[in-house]
Amino acid sequence: MTSTTTTTPAARSGIAVRLAGLHRHHRDVRALDGVDLEFRTGTFTAVMGPSGSGKSTLLQCAAGLDRPTGGTVEVGGVALEGLSERRLTLLRRDRIGFVFQSFNLLPSLTAAQNVALPLRLAGRRVARGEVRAALERVGLDGRERHRPGELSGGQQQRVAIARALITRPAVLFGDEPTGALDSTTSREVLTMLRELVDRDGQTIVMVTHDPVAAARADRVVFLVDGRVVGELDEPTVERVAARMAGLETAAATAGTSSAARGAGAEVVPC
Repeated sequence: MTSTTTTTPAARSGIAVRLAGLHRHHRDVRALDGVDLEFRTGTFTAVMGPSGSGKSTLLQCAAGLDRPTGGTVEVGGVALEGLSERRLTLLRRDRIGFVFQSFNLLPSLTAAQNVALPLRLAGRRVARGEVRAALERVGLDGRERHRPGELSGGQQQRVAIARALITRPAVLFGDEPTGALDSTTSREVLTMLRELVDRDGQTIVMVTHDPVAAARADRVVFLVDGRVVGELDEPTVERVAARMAGLETAAATAGTSSAARGAGAEVVPC
């Protein structure tokens, strides 16, 4: 069973995800402060920023895992605001894939069983060939019967990606998908993600702190204090690293200035 949806102009114009005026407040903290972004179908976007810039919050709101305080989110032509929890769950199941840094595989299940899990939870018939094709798509043919403990970290992440792709989602979100991997394995997973975009037209939005990972994307979006402060098209490692260094320096300077102002305010002349 799938949710009833209405195709929006964004979907018809090739926009996989649209965020407009997005706000997310946690008590007194503005995690997102008026974000406007579009992610085109069949593109690979990296999201970067200093610690606390709102990267993961943006991803969770865009993926329907967290509800924004204000603004709108459209995924695959469907507006998320106003959806009931049930319809939002159906949308996430059918149109959204999400990959975490920690893999989140069930250790007692084989690779094939982990990949098939979203279909089984949805009450759908699982075709063995469909699961095998998903594993082949991420370069794990022949590993169907292996359990997570019998696989390397990179292979486990590939299983997690295959699981996210089994429902053929409109967009695949990744929250630091290579953060737990060594540099060699990270490059292999990034190459695979790049191939999913170039070969299959998959839309990918990935949060990362790594300029090497970001340089594999078509575009890098930079956040600071919950706001978009810039973008890079056709990024290189050097350009991404330079931009991040500038943002980190500016953030540190702003923090030092705020602390100094606060300390000065507490000084009472004798």
